[in-house]
Amino acid sequence: MAKSIRTRINKSVSYFPILFVAVLFLMSACTAPKKVLMAEAPLQGAHIGIAVFNENTHQWVDRYQSDKYFTPASNTKIISCYLGMKYLSDSLPGWRLAETADSIFLLPLGDPSFLHPDFSFQPIVSLIAHTQKQVVLCTPTQPDAFASFGKGWSWDDFAEDYQPERARFNIYGNVLTVAKAKEGYTVKPSLLVKGTTQPSIQTIWSRDRYQNRFYATTKVNTDATETQQQIPFITDPELTLAKQLLEDTLHPTLPIAIQHGFDFANSRIVKTVATDSLLKIMMNRSDNFFAEQMLLMTSEKLLGTIDEDKIIDTLLKTDFSFYPQKPQWADGSGLSRFNLMTPENYVALLQKMESEYSLERIKGIFAQGGKGSLSGYYKNIPGVLYAKTGTLGNRIAFSGYIITHKGTHLTFSVLIENHLSPRTYPVRHAVENYLTSIMKKY
Repeated sequence: MAKSIRTRINKSVSYFPILFVAVLFLMSACTAPKKVLMAEAPLQGAHIGIAVFNENTHQWVDRYQSDKYFTPASNTKIISCYLGMKYLSDSLPGWRLAETADSIFLLPLGDPSFLHPDFSFQPIVSLIAHTQKQVVLCTPTQPDAFASFGKGWSWDDFAEDYQPERARFNIYGNVLTVAKAKEGYTVKPSLLVKGTTQPSIQTIWSRDRYQNRFYATTKVNTDATETQQQIPFITDPELTLAKQLLEDTLHPTLPIAIQHGFDFANSRIVKTVATDSLLKIMMNRSDNFFAEQMLLMTSEKLLGTIDEDKIIDTLLKTDFSFYPQKPQWADGSGLSRFNLMTPENYVALLQKMESEYSLERIKGIFAQGGKGSLSGYYKNIPGVLYAKTGTLGNRIAFSGYIITHKGTHLTFSVLIENHLSPRTYPVRHAVENYLTSIMKKY
């Protein structure tokens, strides 16, 4: 009996070095993100989630709290990008048009490009301006089910340029733009400031909370490089404002009419701008307005109506049923504080996008490291990176693709919240250091 016990003890002792090494390996794997990220001063006390997957070997490179929920901010736009790529075809289905002998009936479908300064191709503008027929703007037969602000948006940001209202009919990006010109300043749409003191780019402009009354504040714009200001205006689902703006801008032959309902046996879709061109701007500029309209237009395309809750529920049960963890999804842009996602979910979404569409197409849409919106980051890295940033009150997010100099293809997501850094760039540089260390290794 004693010999048997000693034998078992000796065996357990002989196993101890192996077990000790294994434990050390697991501990080092688990603490690697802490060593690289949490040790950085800007991230002291922050919550961090990491998921990095090697697509060459089909193995995880690193995971830390990868199944935990974080507020993803503008990483939500990756979802909107996928929806645009899948459902809005090569060009946006901007309008439904029906024509009779003397009238043209137009039902807007949520297209954000109409009279937007980023897009010169304006087929409906040309039609309204040149037709001799009666132009009739139509509201949908079935009422839409969405609000101008998304759930969980900050109501007191109503006058901020990053929070234009969402709408079925969109014009000028749903913002008033005050811009420097060769002589003085230009204002579009000028109808909204008629009778108002001429604006100055040196003075910060704002708007009344409940009406389209724009005014100069007492605040002075100290950014000498800023050449324009944009202030969202209140949209009108009944299209009264749309009628006024179109008549003031395009001067149609006949006054524009408004009709409730659109029920025509022979109608057609009018396509507008190239979908990928809008998605590229959306992802590089992190344009909230474009992202929101991608979600609404997807609803119109799939459901025949714009119903935000219904389309989100439908998509979670179909296109996005693959998520490892069930998300909480509230809007298309990431402005909502109600959005909750995990790093693993983003890796799975990015993998789905790449499996359905070529990586070359995705590269043409996502921001590239060292260029554009990422020009201050990932300049001298051992590889190339394509990703989407996200920023929202003490939270940052960063998800995308990496091709290292060794040819390794990585898909990653890093979500951080509750950091106390007064500025985001120290946090982003900490993430850059971490991802660069991964690239050097693989």
